[in-house]
Amino acid sequence: MDSKHDDCLDDEISEPQAHRDVPSPKSSKGWKLIVGLCLILAVLFLIGWIPRYNQRKRIDAYAAYVHVPQVTIMTVKSETKPIDLVLPSSAEALHITPLWARTNGYLARYLVDIGDYVKEGDLLAEIDTPEVDQQLEQAIADLMSSEARMDLAKISKERWEQLYKKNAEAVPGQEVDERVLTYKSSEADVLALEKNVNRLRYLKQFQKIYAPFDGIITRRDVDIGTLISAGSNGNPQELFQIAETRIIRFFVEVPQTFFRQIHTNLKASISIREFPEKTFIGEVVRFARALDPTARTMRTELHVNNPKGEILNGLYSEVTFKMSPEKDSFIVPSNAVIIRSDGTQIAILDAENKAHIKTVHVGRDFGKTMEILDGLQENDRVIINPTEKIREGTQVNIVSERNF
Repeated sequence: MDSKHDDCLDDEISEPQAHRDVPSPKSSKGWKLIVGLCLILAVLFLIGWIPRYNQRKRIDAYAAYVHVPQVTIMTVKSETKPIDLVLPSSAEALHITPLWARTNGYLARYLVDIGDYVKEGDLLAEIDTPEVDQQLEQAIADLMSSEARMDLAKISKERWEQLYKKNAEAVPGQEVDERVLTYKSSEADVLALEKNVNRLRYLKQFQKIYAPFDGIITRRDVDIGTLISAGSNGNPQELFQIAETRIIRFFVEVPQTFFRQIHTNLKASISIREFPEKTFIGEVVRFARALDPTARTMRTELHVNNPKGEILNGLYSEVTFKMSPEKDSFIVPSNAVIIRSDGTQIAILDAENKAHIKTVHVGRDFGKTMEILDGLQENDRVIINPTEKIREGTQVNIVSERNF
């Protein structure tokens, strides 16, 4: 009985303890609800935080990107093809000569006018010279009178010499000497008057104006009745201007960079705006062999055959030489060149995209582009339109690359 009673008591005592160790259904559901809410809050937090984090990273990256200068570059290549050296010029006749008067008078008539073709020796105009005619007539009369006095002096001299030979004591020697000297003086007078007559006859020849060579009359500055002055008062009268246009000359100023390539017989193409369909070929005939110390250019003369006379004197033209570059040169955009107080410079990039400033020597200026003669090397990467931020060692970002 006692043992059974004790067992029953043990069962009664142990049953409540076991009952207390088993969680209730209500308590388990509460914990699950709390954990679920925490997970939901964590997911919502991540959904809101991750986009903001990514946006922050993009903003920081963009700020760092914008802070670094953005540049456009080009890779330079040396110019190996012939260079067109274009120089301005003007057409000039081989000979262009003003014709002046060499005698005084009035224009009696003219036989040619502007634009007329004339041959060498053609009569162009005649001048009426009444004063010269009168002077010539007077000079001839003076010459005749002087010749008569010379003849008389000669006869007198010869007679006195014969008398002196027959009787030297009867005829004074001084008288004979006087007659001889008188004759020589009269000879000199005749000679002087003959020269004066020849001078006036020579001036009279200028009554007629002749063409000195084949050409075109380009100017006529006188009319019938115009008073002609030979220039004794310092203001001579120009009558005509004549130009020989069978050969046309072109003068150009060759820069110092190319003067070594200029030589006799060098060909050049000459273009004239009024002949767009035609190119004339000129040839170097001579050059100065000296440079202008101010402009650093050498004066060069070219000739072009003009048998038809289509090239007129004074036409503006452009002379183009095909020149070979003597050393590597590079063509870069004009906005890649930096003009600063310490010289002309260009910014280039190294392999790490860091800028380096190089001093360069500029050749020809083509407007949108420029020629660089010294300071660059093959495959240098040149920064186009560099800003003030570009300095030595500046890190940059390349946004594009152009080809020229």
